[in-house]
This record gives sequence, C-alpha cells and structure tokens, in this order.
Amino acid sequence: MTTGRPNISVVIPLHNKQAHILATIQSVLAQSLQPLEIIVVDDGSTDQSAELIQTQLATNPDYQRVRLIQQANGGVAKARNVGIEAANSDFVALLDADDSWEAHFLAEIDDLIERFPQAGAFATGYQKMLSDNLYVDPKVRFPTAVTTATILPCYFEICARGDLPFMASSVCIDKTRMTDAPWFPEGESMGEDQDLWARLSLHSSIAFSPKVLAFYRLDAENRACTRNYPSVECGFSRRLNQAIKTGRIPIHRRASVLTYTATHLLHLARLNISIGRFQVARTLLSDRRCNRLRVKKTLCQGRIWLGQLRGL
Repeated sequence: MTTGRPNISVVIPLHNKQAHILATIQSVLAQSLQPLEIIVVDDGSTDQSAELIQTQLATNPDYQRVRLIQQANGGVAKARNVGIEAANSDFVALLDADDSWEAHFLAEIDDLIERFPQAGAFATGYQKMLSDNLYVDPKVRFPTAVTTATILPCYFEICARGDLPFMASSVCIDKTRMTDAPWFPEGESMGEDQDLWARLSLHSSIAFSPKVLAFYRLDAENRACTRNYPSVECGFSRRLNQAIKTGRIPIHRRASVLTYTATHLLHLARLNISIGRFQVARTLLSDRRCNRLRVKKTLCQGRIWLGQLRGL
C-alpha cells in the first residue's frame, strides 16, 4: 500500500488445535509483509491450545502483535465474528488454526487491495494438505483459464463446476463492504463460510490471484465437517434459493445460483450415501433443482442402489 504501513488484521478462530496452533501463528509471523495484529479467538478450547499461546505471549517477543480473546464455545462462525469486530483494520485476513500461509501471502493480498480497490474480498489459490508431506490441488474449474490476478469471474458458476476457488484461510475481507451483520451466520454446522462468499459475490466483487499461497489441512483432528454430515440443505443454500423465489437475485445470476445450490444438494447426498443414510440421500435428490445436473443425480442414485445391494 502507498503508506507502507501494516494495514491487515489477521483473525484466527481456535478450538482444540494444540497440535497446530503455534505453527499456524508462526506462518503469520514469518510473512514478508507483517500484519497490523494477530487476533486469536479461543472458542472454549478444552485442550492446551490457549495455554500454549499464553506461554508464548509471556516469553516470546515475536508475539507482541498477538492478542488472545477467550470465550465460551459458540462455534467457528461466532469466533470469526468476534475477531472481525475486534480488528483495528478494515481489512481482515482469516486463517483457521490448523492451516498455514506461504511467506508472501499477505504481500499478495496487499497487492490485490491496491490493484482492485473496488473489490470486497481478496483471495489467493490454495492447496489441500493430506499430511505434512502430501499436498494436492483442489479441482477448481474456471470457465476460462486464470493465470494472473483478476476480478474473479462468476463465483457461482465456478463453484457449481468443481471445488471452491478459495477457502476461509486464503481470503481477506473488507469490513466496510458488508453491513448485514453478522458476517458469518452463527449456529450452523456447515457452510457458514459459503454464506459470506455468496453475499460478497452478489453485493461486491472478489479479487483473485491464482498463486498458491495458502494451505488447507485435511488431516487435522477435530474438523467439524467430518464429525456430522448434515441431513438437510444447509442454510446458505436455502437462503439463496429463497432469494431467487423473492426476486432478490438478479435475473442474469439466477441460473448459476440455482445450479450452485443443486451442486450443494448433490454433495450432501453423496456424503450421506457414504455413511449409509440412503433415505436421506433420496430426499435430497428429490429436490427438482437436482434435475439441472441429471448425470450427477443419476450417478448418486446408482450409488444408493449399489449401497443397498451390498447391505443385503
């Protein structure tokens, strides 16, 4: 930025990640562009996560920008919201407590902010960490190749075709662009981040760099998305569908938004098939939005048939 001063706050929601939290914070401390502050919101951890940070705060001078906020367990959405509200910068980079950044992540975000001041969010590419030594690329399918920093083309179309182009730990948001608090819907077990990305894409724009600078850990313990698969459509998808019905989605966006919600329903159906909840999967597939993706729907129905056959 033109001032040359740190202008990005980092918010890290924390719940029982003692094995990873210090390494996650270290990836921020190692940034070539240092943030204004690092806010860790401990969401009622019952392991040693908070104690590890408190020890570093008392003994490690590198932790002078780190602030620890502790609260009763309320979920990751509430922890993020508390951190965002506490941030002293309008620009807030999110980082989950078991993920990490390459050393130039914040510098790239800063460059995106300067190049695309009209955007409401700024994101980079990412990789999934299956283990400490195994990284895989997400299956992001852009309508056309994205090789340089740009304003992201239609978010809903991209997400309907494959993996999300970015995730919570590879995005920075401009707090001034959103007025419909809370930022993340609280009390929802899955998809609370997609709710915010959808609202940002509808009301603003998202600047994106294809550089892989964030790493999303899939082998960590205590990952909420692996503990309880939803049996009904998630809130973000229901709200988008309702917004279409009430005319709050522009006409030129409606087809891609509907397909995006259909992709979500099919994803939930596959998850429920994987744990043998075949009737739940059938109910999800019965939504007529799934007819927009008939091949994928038929494949899911075939998996149900095979699953039931194997169970006989």
